[in-house]
Amino acid sequence: MYRHTVDYNKDETNPRSWLNRGYFIHGTPRLTPVCRLRGHKPVVDGYDSQYGDRDRARWIACGRCGVRPEPQGTLNPDEWQVGQRYTGPFNPRQPMSPVARKKLVELGHTEAISQPGAWPTKPEGGLGAQVVIGSSRSIGIEFKVGNPGSEHTLAGYIGLGPLGCLYWHTERHGTFLQRRLNPTGYDSRVTGIDIHNGRIWWTMWARRDEHRASDPTWMRGSAHINPAHYLLGPRKGEVVDRTDKVDTTVHMPDGTSYPVTVQLEKWQRGRRHGRKTSSWSLVWDCKPGIPVRNHDWKGDEYFGGSMPFPVSTAGTGQWVQAAAAIIANSCAEDRARYNYSAPAA
Repeated sequence: MYRHTVDYNKDETNPRSWLNRGYFIHGTPRLTPVCRLRGHKPVVDGYDSQYGDRDRARWIACGRCGVRPEPQGTLNPDEWQVGQRYTGPFNPRQPMSPVARKKLVELGHTEAISQPGAWPTKPEGGLGAQVVIGSSRSIGIEFKVGNPGSEHTLAGYIGLGPLGCLYWHTERHGTFLQRRLNPTGYDSRVTGIDIHNGRIWWTMWARRDEHRASDPTWMRGSAHINPAHYLLGPRKGEVVDRTDKVDTTVHMPDGTSYPVTVQLEKWQRGRRHGRKTSSWSLVWDCKPGIPVRNHDWKGDEYFGGSMPFPVSTAGTGQWVQAAAAIIANSCAEDRARYNYSAPAA
């Protein structure tokens, strides 16, 4: 058993974060009291592909604690069903080097090495946590039950707003619970409540990484809890004014120039019966594109975008020149961030 810590503030500097550190313990003994007293319960585990019979697999695992023999075995999917009690033979002498295993397969001795091996005498797992103090803005709690292929069997977090939050996870610990709540498929399930941006958000046994139109409404949703939403109306933003489109040229620090089209939009944001704020936004387009990075498939150029524009400059006759300077400065900063190098002539 060993442990280590990671200081995430070294890589992600956040002035609002006083502490952002991870704590990990590996090789902790798993608590399997029933299996230690009565022995493991071998059942068939595995998966069936949604694309037919070309991708199917079966192996052996304990139906209570989820521990797998070493090796876990390779069964015929046509003869064994997932969840079926395994009554076949074990081969406790099977552990061998990958080289020897490959040689036996080449010689045709596949029956013996496809059988499951011996149960591990000391099953182990891992625990991890991340403590963040000072940078979280949400308040909530979440609990995740992983799927059979998850790296983290159980996980969750507790958010306390500005005070911080705690993330935690287990590796193989809690498999007994996972095999009873989410034994099949590859969709982890989450249940939790969050409060942020004047709304309460909930998930009730929802898929962690997928939304489906067939999901019931109670599974995932949100509601306003800010009284201002009901007294003054919802907060909205709309364009109340815009300039004509103007053609200009952006001059980059390396001496290259690019033709662009710029336009200013005046946005008004606020509640229906409340106080409203106004701001200007710069919208620009560049048909040939302004290169900012050297990449094969992410794209090298910016063909346009939108960014805030100073209110003091929007009403003057020099806004076009100011817009070109803002675009050049933004692209130059991205070139420095991506370590861009101009292609050879």
